Amino acid sequence: MSAPRRGDRDLIKALNRNLVLNIVRRQGPLSRTQIRDLSRLSMGAVSQITAELLDEGWVREVGESEPTGGRRQILLRLRPQAGYAVGVKLMEDRIVCAVTDLEVSEVLYLEQPTLGHSPEVVVSAIVSAVRQAIVDAGISSRQVLGIGVGLAGVVNMQSGVVHYSPFFQWRELPLADLIAAQIKLPVYVDNDVNTLTLTEHLFGAGHDIENFAVITVGRGIGMGMVLHHRLYQGGPGGAGEFGHLTLDVDGPPCDCGKRGCLEALASDPAVIRYIQQRRPDGRALPGTLLDVIAAADGGDALAREALEVSGRYIGLGLSMIVNLLCPTLIVLSGEGVIAGEYRLAPIREALRRHAFNGLLDNVSFIIKPTDDRAWARGAAGLVVAKSFESPLVKAEGDRGGLGAT
Repeated sequence: MSAPRRGDRDLIKALNRNLVLNIVRRQGPLSRTQIRDLSRLSMGAVSQITAELLDEGWVREVGESEPTGGRRQILLRLRPQAGYAVGVKLMEDRIVCAVTDLEVSEVLYLEQPTLGHSPEVVVSAIVSAVRQAIVDAGISSRQVLGIGVGLAGVVNMQSGVVHYSPFFQWRELPLADLIAAQIKLPVYVDNDVNTLTLTEHLFGAGHDIENFAVITVGRGIGMGMVLHHRLYQGGPGGAGEFGHLTLDVDGPPCDCGKRGCLEALASDPAVIRYIQQRRPDGRALPGTLLDVIAAADGGDALAREALEVSGRYIGLGLSMIVNLLCPTLIVLSGEGVIAGEYRLAPIREALRRHAFNGLLDNVSFIIKPTDDRAWARGAAGLVVAKSFESPLVKAEGDRGGLGAT
């Protein structure tokens, strides 16, 4: 048997370092003995790796363990300020941007309007917002590990190419390369719901869940999936287009160019259209979901009906996800969940009606409203996930999506 090559030894060393760093990130504060037991590495290897991580500022000492009959041990935990991420969420008319630490805690947040939809205009606005955010956060670009960008559409995270953006009408746009050419930092681009899902996987309710889905309801309807502890993105990054399940072949037109999509039937704009098309009495028409909720609170039967219809369609769509994938957790998120029981009760009813017998018994649901700041933090989470990604995944070209972190 031939001796291991230098490249093999370097990869093993990098894998061990990544293993220790992620153990400390997930379960710290921990003693070196606990790290040894969890990692199954030798004590010598753990001591060497933790010494390097301390020297480089990735971890810090945070006191001593409780006495257990022997010597107290020094505890280690992740140092959140070891690096920073900049997250950018692209919306139709503006950019929201957040600088976060390694725990995706917000350090700074800002918004900036966009003055058009052309790639040149939007890239220029992104670069301007990122530079301003770094300055306002009081950090240097050397401390920034990268820029994460989230937007609706079909995005290949590995290449940074936007295959299709329904809001901007972009096709095959190398967005990551265009931004990186101006800002000289690593740039990662993904579907915006995937970025939320990654952050939920790193630090949220999906932290220790093998299979879960994040569903967002708002201007659009989207989904991110973690399967076997890995973000599932599909071939060209198109997995999770939950909002474009066809639920009514003769239904209303969708922004995607098809008809009867869940998004066209149940998104926030769909709720508003439902009321506008059915109110002939000249009464004030809603302009936002908040207007619809206020009307429902005031006893408006049509507003309540619109939210109920939306909820029934979303519940029907969710039943398909349960029947196909049976995740153990579904996080229902997005701006649209602020409609509360007007929408949530019909969702639950439709789920019970359409899910296959017994499959709902082991599914937990969490309702988690999302605002602009959460979307921006989610995009920053894309950078954080890359920072803790296994070197083996990087060496293999990430053929199956972002690995367990």
